[in-house]
Parts: sequence; structure tokens; C-alpha cells
Amino acid sequence: MTQPGKLVIACFAFLATVTLLHAHVNLGMFERADIVSVDGETSVRKSLRVGHLPVTCHLTCPVTSWVSKHSEQHSEFVSWRYTSWPAMTEDIDAGNLDAAFILAPLAMVMQRQGTPVKIVHLGHRDGTAIVVREDSPYQSFEDLRGKRIAIPHRYSNQRILVEKLKDEYRFTNADITMIDYPPPEMPAGLKSGQFEAYIVGEPFAAKAEMDGFGRVLYFTKDIWPDFISCVLVVTERLIERDPELVAELVQGISASGKWIDEGDGRLMAGLREEDSDQVGEVTIPKDFGSSPRMQAAMIAARQEYYNQDPELLKFVLTRPIDRVRYTQLNLAKDDFKEIQQYAEQLGFFSFRPVTADDPFGFEDYCDPSFEQSGMWTLPVGQEGQD
Repeated sequence: MTQPGKLVIACFAFLATVTLLHAHVNLGMFERADIVSVDGETSVRKSLRVGHLPVTCHLTCPVTSWVSKHSEQHSEFVSWRYTSWPAMTEDIDAGNLDAAFILAPLAMVMQRQGTPVKIVHLGHRDGTAIVVREDSPYQSFEDLRGKRIAIPHRYSNQRILVEKLKDEYRFTNADITMIDYPPPEMPAGLKSGQFEAYIVGEPFAAKAEMDGFGRVLYFTKDIWPDFISCVLVVTERLIERDPELVAELVQGISASGKWIDEGDGRLMAGLREEDSDQVGEVTIPKDFGSSPRMQAAMIAARQEYYNQDPELLKFVLTRPIDRVRYTQLNLAKDDFKEIQQYAEQLGFFSFRPVTADDPFGFEDYCDPSFEQSGMWTLPVGQEGQD
């Protein structure tokens, strides 16, 4: 065989190897399904990836993943971390992802564009802040007139909140410049002077606080109570193929949120306290605390989930305690009515305007039916210390 021919074959072999590795590592093909025993019979345990970003608005995702890992009563829900919204939505469009936490207006836009997704549950309440430099003179939104503010995505509720504040303070479009900016990079962008303020979901607001150069100008809980940033979406193909799995996922997310906000001092399966004879993969350090919020911080901080400093997550979940909440997550038309009104006003649906002849509303992008299916019993056991 000629040298060029060998080179072509080698290139094809390399591409085939890379493709197979991508299919196995990133898409999970060729993985062994978990085998469990149910009523004495052997059956295949269902598994589903759930996409998320490493933000505390998505905290119920790694908690639910951890619970399913430590309880054979449930299907396995694998927490699948992304670093950007486009990467996540591309995987949904390509058929590689059937469940994810995404921005509420973005979910609405995707459905309107023809991507068949449904919002089945909320991810959180509040959990967003507007941050400015510690040494800045800004004390209110009025002081940001003529300034630059970074937002996480053009189709985000953070952008809508800025628009609401512009209306309240009678800003024109020329009075403030909004810049799309990756959330993990916002603290560094503020520090280097790329903009004068940013609005983002945690923990990227707390990061600037902890590092000593940022301060919170507003918590969303104080200017838009019960603020919603992210929602849980599933594809319509998953609903058609396995509605029971969708219901189970919603049950797990709901139960995880209730545990984070309202659970007692018992430890979740797989956790142990330092200097104890308990058994667990994750050790909670002395003086860290072991309330459900602190346990959730230790779980989410792990490399396979957020890969973040647990002290940063502890800061977010306690300073103040209601900085972000994980209960009251059922879908409600009134919550989405205002979001959609602003979305229409801002031209989110300009590619296909909402009209009397081509309506679009809550029923088109939300399916609350799975929220009535109950809630998981979580594997909590030994008492911890708050």
C-alpha cells in the first residue's frame, strides 16, 4: 500500500476512535445499565442524564443525582454539567439530552422556535444578585445610568429584571449597556473593569463578595420577590416515550428542594461527619455544619457536580439564609404571564410574533401534570449537628 493510502487509513482510524470515545464519554453510549432486583426479579434500572450549569439555581439536580445513586428505589438521574447555555441547547436540539435546567425565557423561545420542550417544574426561587465593585460609589440602580451591566444571556430573566428596573427608574435604552457574558467569568470581568455591574445566578455573585472586591447592590428577593431564573425542561419525545420517568424526575427534584429548605439534622446517605464512626464517601468537616443546606453544599461541591469550593456554596446558602430557596416550585400561570409579557415586549419571539391567529401561552410551553405525582422518600438517617 502506498504511503498516502496508509495515511488516509490512519486518519479514518483516528477519527473513528475519537467518535467512539465521544459517544462513550460524553453521550454515555455503550454504558452498562444498572441491574437491580425488584420483588425477587432482575430488571434493568433506568438512567437519565439531566443537564445543568454549576450554579446554585440548579442545586436540586446534583442532590437528586446523589440520592438516586444511593437509593435503588429510584431510577438513576445523572447530573450532567455544562459550562454554557449554547452547549446545552445544542445537545437538546441534537437529541443528545432529554432533560435540563435552563433559563425560563430561553425555554419559551426554544418551544416557539420548534424545539419540542416542556417546562415541568421550577428549579428554585430567588438566587440572583446585582453586583458592583466594593469600592464603587453606586448605591442604587439610578447610579448605573450610563454604565455597563453584564447579563448571562439575552433570553434570561436577569435581562428582564434589568428591563423592569429601567422602567422603574425611567431609563431609556441608551441609558445602560447590557453585555452578554459567561457567568463564571463575571467576577473577573468586574474586577478588570469590563463593566460596572453584573447580574447573575449564584454562586458567581458571592464569589466577588468572598474575594473582597464585590458587593451586592440588590438581591432579587428584595426587588422581584419569588424571582424565577431557571426551570426544569424535558423534551416532548421523552414525555411520549417514558412519562413515568419524567414524573419520577419531578418527584426527585421536588423532594430534594423540600429537604434542602425544610429537612432536619439527619445525614443523607453517603455522608459522614469528621471524627465520627459513620460510613460515607463525603466527610463533612468540623464546624462546617450539617444542616441539609450544608450537606447539599458538600454534595454539589464534588468534582462530578460543580467542582467548587464548598465554602463558597456555604456562603451562598447562608448569607442570608433566604438568598436562594428551593420550595414553592410548582408551575403557576401568573408567574409566567409577566415573564412572557416582557419577552414579547423585548422581541424574544420576533422570529414568530405572538398574535391572535398564532397564539402562544402557558399551555404551549408548560406541563404541570407531573407535579401531582408525589414525592420521593429520601435516604436520610443518622443525626447530624446544625
